[in-house]
Amino acid sequence: MSANAGLWPIWKGNLIVFGVLIIIVLAYFFWQARQAHRTFHNHVQEHSRMLAGVIELNARGALLSQEVVEEIMQTFLGNMARFVDYLNAVEPFSSEELTAFALEAGLAGIRIVTKNGEDTEGPPGWFKTPHLPSAIKPASLHHLAAEHLYFLIWPQQEEPGWIIVGLTAAHIEKLHEQVGLSHLLDTLSGLAGIRYVRIEKCPHCSSKESRLPDADIESCPHCVSKKSCIPDAGNESLHSATGESYIPEIILIDAPDKKVAEAHVPFRKNVLIVAMGAEHFFFRIQQLWNEFFVFSAILALLGILFSWVLYRYQTAYMKRFRDFERELAQQREDAALGRAAAAITHEIRNPLNAISMGLQRLQIEADDLDDEYQGLVATMLKAVQRTNHIVANIRRYARPLEPRKQSVRLDSIISNILHLYHQKCVEQSVEVKCEIRYEGLITGDSDMLGQVAENLIKNAIEAQPRGGWLRASVDRRDSQAVLTVENSGFELARDEADRILEPYFTTKTRGTGLGMAIARRIIHAHGGRLEVKVPEEGVLRVAAYFPLPP
Repeated sequence: MSANAGLWPIWKGNLIVFGVLIIIVLAYFFWQARQAHRTFHNHVQEHSRMLAGVIELNARGALLSQEVVEEIMQTFLGNMARFVDYLNAVEPFSSEELTAFALEAGLAGIRIVTKNGEDTEGPPGWFKTPHLPSAIKPASLHHLAAEHLYFLIWPQQEEPGWIIVGLTAAHIEKLHEQVGLSHLLDTLSGLAGIRYVRIEKCPHCSSKESRLPDADIESCPHCVSKKSCIPDAGNESLHSATGESYIPEIILIDAPDKKVAEAHVPFRKNVLIVAMGAEHFFFRIQQLWNEFFVFSAILALLGILFSWVLYRYQTAYMKRFRDFERELAQQREDAALGRAAAAITHEIRNPLNAISMGLQRLQIEADDLDDEYQGLVATMLKAVQRTNHIVANIRRYARPLEPRKQSVRLDSIISNILHLYHQKCVEQSVEVKCEIRYEGLITGDSDMLGQVAENLIKNAIEAQPRGGWLRASVDRRDSQAVLTVENSGFELARDEADRILEPYFTTKTRGTGLGMAIARRIIHAHGGRLEVKVPEEGVLRVAAYFPLPP
């Protein structure tokens, strides 16, 4: 009992082991997903920083090229204005002469403004700004984007007035567009792996004017402290004023029609958004989780399968262990009973024999006893004989069984026993039916097997004193011969049927309760087994299985 209670179920330990394995696999796949996530983030960050650097260099190049071009245009237009001023001082220009001179020099037009308000221009109407704003500085280059025109105002040397010289800006604007950010962003968006690139205003700087690429760069205190914007165009684009590297913010977007990783990189007073394709990343993450679920399902199924196998194995082992304990306990009980029976039979049988002999002598020699005392002597003699029979059964049950094995036929044994009890069956109105379906030989002790058959038949008849039925059969099942006895009149419950095999258990008023126990011991001594079932209410079926010779 203590051994059973202290035995840990193997299948539970197996489930714990597989549960730990699943947890380890889950941790491993979490680590794999985290590594993939980190690698992809680093990849996006590096590419976004590289693109930000390219855009920054392009912006600087665009600014530099614009400054150089505007400086060249300012020098060219200044020289043209001084030359026109010189010629006009020698001899004033007419409108036709200015038109011809402008066409010859490749200018959009020339306008001479005098102090008295007499203006001369050529070609007529090229300069659509009748009044110059006071904020415009002389001798400086100005751009009218709406009219696609660059112009320079030059003060006259000889007399008060202005000379306005203009140059068409279409080619210059086209050049700026080719080297500008818009064209670069469109070009970068067409590269492999990049879905789109755009620049948006920093939300903290949106209240300030921000122009690219020629904006006046000003510091944003909030963005500088948060490392969101670049305060100075002269510094490196991806470093703060303290020299610390900026870490781009990565936003993963997993939508049915849009699977990208957006990197938000601080770019001057704006935010550069680089969207890189993340289909492979999301596919890899989904693949990792699919592998985890499949692997976990396989582990769970294997765990359940092995646990079930181990449970069956342990259940069978425990059953064998309990059977062994019962058998050992039975052997101990039989050994104790054998020692007790030897002492009892030795001490009781001799007095019983003396009493029996005395009663027999009294019955024979005491002729003067009347009928009442003669009946009393006969009754006492029967009681002594019954007690002697009980002692003999106890001795028979307790002593070791050593069957003298030879080839015997179960059908002959059961037929002889049924013939022996035929008259008693007729007297008790017990209907007998015998079916012999196997007439082969088995190896056993004919006397002991006859005692088994007699016990089974006798118990079946005595269980129905008011009549009933009895069926006996001999069959073969695989490598065993089966003797089955079935009868009506069983009064115990189904779960108490096995109790009839226990020693000293009986439902009869004068039974010893050793008949079925002795039968079971004899069957076990022949390598067989005895099985008791209740197929239906009030019906008992006892089957004895014997191994067939090889």
